[in-house]
Amino acid sequence: MSVQPQNADFEEMFARTKAYLMSANKDGVSVYDQLTRLMEQVLDENPNNIANDPSKFNDMFTLLQQHSFVNGQSTSACDEPCPVPPSELKRLAENDRLFERPPPETVTTIEQPDPYTTVTTTRVKPRTAPPYDSVAQNNLYWAWAGCGMSEEEAFLLDRSITVLAMEKKLEEVRFVGKIFGTKSNYYAVSSRRYVKEGEKVYKEVNTMPRPARRKLEVPVQPEPGFVGTNRLSFWVTSHPAAEWILLPDVTPQQICAGRRIKRLFSGDLNAAIVSSPPFEWNEAVYLRVQLSRIVSGTYISPLGALEEPEEDAEEYDEEDIEEEDAPKKPKEAKYHPLTQPVKGFATEEEVDVTQWAKLDQWVHSEGYIYENGRQTKVPEKPEEDEEEEEEQQQQQQQQDDEEEEEQEEEVEEEEEKELFTPIQSDYLYAVINIPEAPKLDEEDEEDEEEDAQEEVAEVPENDDDMPPKPVTDDDVSDEDPTKMKVSAWTVRVVNNNSVKHRVVVVRSLRWPGSVAFVAESGKKWGCVYFGNGLKKTDFSFTPTLAPPVLSECADITEVQDPTPATEKLVRRGEDPPEPDSEDEVEDEEGEEVEDM
Repeated sequence: MSVQPQNADFEEMFARTKAYLMSANKDGVSVYDQLTRLMEQVLDENPNNIANDPSKFNDMFTLLQQHSFVNGQSTSACDEPCPVPPSELKRLAENDRLFERPPPETVTTIEQPDPYTTVTTTRVKPRTAPPYDSVAQNNLYWAWAGCGMSEEEAFLLDRSITVLAMEKKLEEVRFVGKIFGTKSNYYAVSSRRYVKEGEKVYKEVNTMPRPARRKLEVPVQPEPGFVGTNRLSFWVTSHPAAEWILLPDVTPQQICAGRRIKRLFSGDLNAAIVSSPPFEWNEAVYLRVQLSRIVSGTYISPLGALEEPEEDAEEYDEEDIEEEDAPKKPKEAKYHPLTQPVKGFATEEEVDVTQWAKLDQWVHSEGYIYENGRQTKVPEKPEEDEEEEEEQQQQQQQQDDEEEEEQEEEVEEEEEKELFTPIQSDYLYAVINIPEAPKLDEEDEEDEEEDAQEEVAEVPENDDDMPPKPVTDDDVSDEDPTKMKVSAWTVRVVNNNSVKHRVVVVRSLRWPGSVAFVAESGKKWGCVYFGNGLKKTDFSFTPTLAPPVLSECADITEVQDPTPATEKLVRRGEDPPEPDSEDEVEDEEGEEVEDM
């Protein structure tokens, strides 16, 4: 009997048996898979006396079923990858740009040491990002302060700011914050004034014309680059992977108009601002106005962390060298930082940050925006020619005559505020009235009632139906015991588990969402803003009322022309005679006709 047919039958039977064991049900699970996992479990655990205790097989099989269900291996549908929505794939593709290094900068120099030799040198410099406070690192301290963003969002935003700074060669980069909108949000970054190719920034010269009349107001001229509100450039984007947009420079008229309205942002820079009083510009200008106000009012620093830089003496030497008779040319402006860090600040290793948990230990580190919309005063005009001086004298005489006829109130100039002003002197508009203790004497009560009635009677009636103006901090003296001012800042200490990990947080009540912190023994500090970009007002916001309706023009009245004799008397400075009757007037007219 041959052996080959028996081996072939055995292999065929083995194949049929294996195929039977590997046949899967509707969920994609087969007996072969279950036995394989069971044998792997037995070999891994090596249980004792498993042959004499078959119940252990049942326990192991139940455990395998639970494990396969948790890992999604019990059904065939769970083994298939979940579909990714197209919007998510598009976002991932856009984020790839953040991890691409910008191309290096190529610099070519041509030198000619002698007339017959030309040396061309080409250098390739890799672009490097300027130093700035990392958003991902500061986000940890923002979380302790009760604001911030997710780790993924902070990391992508950090990469986006780095790419922007490398492409545009920005300096003094700082993340301002995040402004929430109704449709999309804004991420804002500030940098040193960005100068485009071919653009030149000149020093400011007073070009404001003199008013034709004393009552007329001349619009204040805008501040040039490197100065005041235009010292910084602001870049905004809707999400980290999108393109950064440079906001335009701001003017005093735009800042004054932005102060009079309150409107939420929509997220579209080209959207029109519909408000009362009207705002003539689009949302990009309104966003630029609010960012200037936020940075000016909320950028604070610990006392002693920053200082004013020394003035450059070279500029004064150049101005003295210029000839007096030479024609005046516009001078190019140079950037001068407003503040610089102090080198010896927070050098000690272990310092308790609770020393900065007082309002008198924080100061303003940005220029104050005055009522006219500027951070700096308009420079004085240079000396003028003799002819212009004569014209000025004539104008002054006319103005003196107008002052005699109409007494006008003199407008007081706003006091100039210093840079490092402590935030302890900032107060809200609200004033808390402290009730006085009641008096027990009946006679005193009667006197108070009489005084109150007299005061009510003396109150003048308001012709204009305007709401009463709320009491501000300037109207209340510090010595008044019945009034208490409300501070514009709050300070607290978080993470008190250890001295090393404490964080001091300062919040602004005037600009809700503005946060400042100091940590790591004073080595880490900064400011950020997370809000809707609106200033807090304690009283209900009332927009400016419309101007009163103009009265109609008066009717035309007929008046007789003066006679030549009357004109002569008026020129001499004499009063013309008043006619007693109509007959005398007719006689005078008849005499004039005969003289003709």
